[in-house]
Amino acid sequence: MTYSLEHVREVQHLTTLVDAIRRDLAEMEQLLTAYDDAVTMPGRTPDVDADGTGRKADSGPSRPTERTALDEARVALQHELDTGVKHMTRARAYVLGTTAAMDRALCLWEGEEPVLSTGESHDRHHWTAADA
Repeated sequence: MTYSLEHVREVQHLTTLVDAIRRDLAEMEQLLTAYDDAVTMPGRTPDVDADGTGRKADSGPSRPTERTALDEARVALQHELDTGVKHMTRARAYVLGTTAAMDRALCLWEGEEPVLSTGESHDRHHWTAADA
C-alpha cells in the first residue's frame, strides 16, 4: 500500500464528520435540556374531554392526569425521546465499533499485538474524544 492523496482526503473527511458530530451532540444536549423542562411542566389542555362526550376539558386542576396523558404534544415529545434513545444507542455502538477497529489497525501498523476488548475501553491507546 502506498501513500496517496486519497488517504489525506479520507482523513480530512473523517475529521470533518467528527467535528459535525460534536456540533450535533451539542445541539442534542440543548434539546435535552428543553425536553427535560417540557416533560416536567403541566401539559396543555386537550381540545376534547377524555371520556368521549365531546365536552371541552376545563383548565382547572380537576383532571390533571388525563390532561397530561392525552396531551398530543407531550405524547410527541415522549415518542421522540424514545426514538432518540434507540437511535443514539445504535449510533454509539457504531462509533465504539469503528473506534475499536481503527485502533486495532493502528496497533498492527505499529507492530503491536491488537487488544480485543469487550468493554468500554477498547484499546491500549485509551483514545478520548479529544484525540479524534
